[in-house]
Amino acid sequence: MCIVTALGGGHRGTLGVTSELDGSLRFWDLEQRRIIRSLDAVAGVVGDSLTLGLDDRMLIVRMGSSLQVREVESGRVVYSESDSVDVPIVTTTCAGQLLVVFYDGSHLVKVFDLASSCSLLHCVNISLEHQAIHKGHSILLSNNSIRDYVLFAYRSGGEAAVFSARGGAVLSVPSAQHGAASIQAVEMTEDYLLLFCRYPYKTGSEIIHIELFSTVSFQYLRSILGCTQDCISQVSVNRAGTHVVAFCPSPRTGITELVTWNLETEDHKHITRFPAVLTKGLCFDLRFCLGICSGEKYLRLWDLTSRISDQMLTYNIHKARSDGTREVVPVGKTLRYAVCHSIRAGTVSVWNLARRRFVGRPVRVEHGLYSSTDVVLTHDLKLYIFTDKSSASSTDDPSYRFQTLLVYDLIKRSYVRRQTGIAVIPCPQHEYRLLEDGRTLLGLSEKRDHLILWDLDCGSIKHQIKPSRREPLLCSSTVQPQQPHVTPSRETPLMAWDIRTERQSAKKRRLKREAQREKEEKMRLDREKNNSIDQYLLSGDEQVVVCSYFAHHLNVFSMVSQEHLHTLQDNMSLLSLHTAVLTRTGSHLVLTSYNQDQHTSYITLWDLHKGTVKKRLRNEPGVCCIAITDNASRVVLGVTGSNKVKVWDPFKRNYRSICGYVNLTIDVSSKLYMTEGGTKAILLSGQLSLWDLEACSVLSVLSLDAYVHCMTLLRGCEVSVLLGLSHSPALITVRSTSITVTKAAPVSTEGDLFGESSSSEEEEEDS
Repeated sequence: MCIVTALGGGHRGTLGVTSELDGSLRFWDLEQRRIIRSLDAVAGVVGDSLTLGLDDRMLIVRMGSSLQVREVESGRVVYSESDSVDVPIVTTTCAGQLLVVFYDGSHLVKVFDLASSCSLLHCVNISLEHQAIHKGHSILLSNNSIRDYVLFAYRSGGEAAVFSARGGAVLSVPSAQHGAASIQAVEMTEDYLLLFCRYPYKTGSEIIHIELFSTVSFQYLRSILGCTQDCISQVSVNRAGTHVVAFCPSPRTGITELVTWNLETEDHKHITRFPAVLTKGLCFDLRFCLGICSGEKYLRLWDLTSRISDQMLTYNIHKARSDGTREVVPVGKTLRYAVCHSIRAGTVSVWNLARRRFVGRPVRVEHGLYSSTDVVLTHDLKLYIFTDKSSASSTDDPSYRFQTLLVYDLIKRSYVRRQTGIAVIPCPQHEYRLLEDGRTLLGLSEKRDHLILWDLDCGSIKHQIKPSRREPLLCSSTVQPQQPHVTPSRETPLMAWDIRTERQSAKKRRLKREAQREKEEKMRLDREKNNSIDQYLLSGDEQVVVCSYFAHHLNVFSMVSQEHLHTLQDNMSLLSLHTAVLTRTGSHLVLTSYNQDQHTSYITLWDLHKGTVKKRLRNEPGVCCIAITDNASRVVLGVTGSNKVKVWDPFKRNYRSICGYVNLTIDVSSKLYMTEGGTKAILLSGQLSLWDLEACSVLSVLSLDAYVHCMTLLRGCEVSVLLGLSHSPALITVRSTSITVTKAAPVSTEGDLFGESSSSEEEEEDS
């Protein structure tokens, strides 16, 4: 193939046509990705613009100021002209039957009937109220058309015009909404006339407005905004009329970007970019977005359907920033409500999980309750707000503390308590826990070397939970100083022959070196006992807590007696809680580790009552999410990069893998839960899926068109999954359906706390 010089698209099906540098024409079936017809050049015409008409049976080829109309089937030239000094700009209307030719640099317009051997219908001069200053590429035409309309404008002008091809006259002149507008492109759908206007924006930049006019009354309807990064060169509208695709090439950087607008939701997205300068692009179907680039010998093709619903690509700077959900907290004795903390500081919403009438809308929303520097915890429909972070009054301790506690009642919509004089050490939000019905706060000390329990009734420290130093540290003078986190080097192991022939003096030196290494190793492990806390896990019944320290050990504490129960140690593996899970009662802990000597990954089940290893699974790399049953009889593993979920029954010595679905990709952000006593599993990994662990199969997969920021499992008689989205304040509730359909039980109104019940409640709930 030669260098591609022009590109055109059909009005039906998936037909595309390209022109090459030698003048040959190629017709493509985009569905099958192959050439279905070729035509040779006539009279040396090398097309720089291609347009199909008359049900894709006629091809209009333009080269400079020359124009040819050819039959697609035979290649015969039906009409040609080369005597014009102005460059013809062509489009079609009336379902491709009429060919409309504007001339760049003049007011002349010609209309041809392709069904009548390209006979001339009209040859008129068009003048608008504001005369255009003609320059290169000054005429802007719509590629799409309804009835016999052609929408045209002069580049950088402030008005467009609707031209009737059959009548040969201008019907209406839609004007931009502001005198500062500079029209860059025009298009048309069944419902809208589209004017792409460039407006001045903040700090010397510019922004695109798409101004929509009615195709019936030609009146202005509304505007859709883009962003300052849009430098559009060409626009295209899909046949369904739902999306606009704009091509933004930059000769300076050599990069082209594809951006889209949804004409109904007004979502503006930057879909993709590639390192080439696009010269022509079109998109008549979101599955087939076509483009050719300068100097390239091939046709580029994009499928936009996989990314068109991705909210992470949205660039709507004119809209208020969406309130995504940071955390979902089920509350109440029967877990009837859920409190959602917004990503935007100060916004909290309450959702009724039991009433179908309130699906999709919260029963209460509060704004401005706290700032981004405060810490907010939720317990029983009350917000505990730790605020007033400032330096302590004592000059000996200049560090910052939270000095005020505010308690906000979401039912009464008022502050019910203000506690001053507290001194809570600042920690990340997720490292605080409210215990004992909101009377006690669990957090970390300033040096992160122990846990602290604050009494919120008086604001003072209630307990400090520290590891006991039962084993004294080795004296540092007995060994050579060494970096605390450097693993001592190991000698090459001696073979049996070397040991038999070893001299006594060499043996003594070797034994002395080994003893020295053992002391260094023990001292290094003892030094790790002084490390700061990396992370801690609290059991579901709030009785046991496990802490990790960037070290080869973990500490287990009792929250009832505030005592140090056990130290879990593995001299060959760093123990971390990043991929670990506790049973609800804190009886067992399962975690991943890597043996540095054996270069092997392990899954270890620890008995926290005894402080010993219960079971261990060897050679399991890449595990990134884990779930465990309450009695530790089953462990489910999700492996990164794999489309399988692995099931391990440690007490039955049973181990198996379950193949997933095609698009499953498990990564470090995936979340895994078990339900129904370990017979079912729920996996969130881009999509939400339900697994039958007994039948080793995937029961269902829910595809999501938005990124899930947080997930909470709501256990009860019916397991529900609560999903908080990153871009929307909506709370999504997902329940598994049963094959047996039963009549819904009547919803009790006794637990309604926000005035949800009404006189027509029974009718609404039954509908």
